[in-house]
Amino acid sequence: MLVQAYKLEINMSPHSSEEFEYEAIAYVDADLSQTLPYLNAVLPRGIYLPDAPALSWRYENHNICFWPDRIAVDHLESREEAEELVEKLVALVNKVWEKRQEIQPDFTTRRPPQPLEVYKFLPGLNCGKCGESSCFNFALKLAAGQSSLENCPPLSEKGMEEKKGQLERLLGNRWPEGWL
Repeated sequence: MLVQAYKLEINMSPHSSEEFEYEAIAYVDADLSQTLPYLNAVLPRGIYLPDAPALSWRYENHNICFWPDRIAVDHLESREEAEELVEKLVALVNKVWEKRQEIQPDFTTRRPPQPLEVYKFLPGLNCGKCGESSCFNFALKLAAGQSSLENCPPLSEKGMEEKKGQLERLLGNRWPEGWL
């Protein structure tokens, strides 16, 4: 096991003045540097920055960053959610490290999805149910990680499963398959 212990700090997020939310930082007792390329291979749409070194990833509505000495998570609704998600992320790091012989490390730096790529999979109704004035404005928020697919009710309607799945793959906000 790579990470055996960590110190968890949970604070109110200074990034959101409009909403009450938390952010968490888990200071780990191991150096995650060598794990980052393996995590990059496993995490859909992770953005690996080898010079930092760091790996950022979007899971559901959370921005997650893996650094050599810590794991940071934002957009948390409660301290309990912070504890649960950090525990899950530490378990993921340990599992990836344990299975690294079976994983081809990925040293590439991916680019985040572009708004037009996101827009082409949205319903195009401009209904405003997401809180935005148009589907393109919603695509801008999705691409920037400032909104989530759950905010678009038409995507949950019958017949939209394929488009929603394509958006989930494009945005990479699913837990990696087989890594729970």
